[in-house]
Amino acid sequence: MKVADAYSMICMIFATNFANAITDEALKKLKPNWVLKTQNPENAKGNELLAKTLSHCTVSEIVADLDSFKGACSLKFFKQISDEDINNFYKQINFNKPFSHLRDTHISNMFSLLGVIFKNDTNDKTHALLGLYLVDFFLPSLILFAKFLRYNAKTPYYQAMAELIIDFIKTIKVNLGLKIDIK
Repeated sequence: MKVADAYSMICMIFATNFANAITDEALKKLKPNWVLKTQNPENAKGNELLAKTLSHCTVSEIVADLDSFKGACSLKFFKQISDEDINNFYKQINFNKPFSHLRDTHISNMFSLLGVIFKNDTNDKTHALLGLYLVDFFLPSLILFAKFLRYNAKTPYYQAMAELIIDFIKTIKVNLGLKIDIK
């Protein structure tokens, strides 16, 4: 599997996990190890929290947790982007958001676009689009979202998602050579 395809798959995992809470069936299939192994401390912590999820969480707790921070899933919550800016960007690149019932700035739609860009990153033009999207639109809000989730999620499941998002951001930053601070 190519790195871009793996990144695209990870984006879709994140997108679906914030669009709707995990189901009983999916929770039973959950593995204690994340799909991407890195040396970042957030990766180890995320894996620990996933393992804890398997023995300590019910679907109803996870659903309640998502409901408790649902407002922050629209990244405009962090005042780095607006629905209008993202809607205009989607129109410019002809992107139809897959989660049409969610806001343009919802993390699920934004992760979906990132997955599409990774999957189609085959030339200088798409690579420039990837950099633009990450630096100007997605990462500043995503970093704030992950930190918000880290401190506000109640279940180990969404605490794991926070750690794994930070790990993913760090991995992308290094692999793409992005000049953005992650603290």
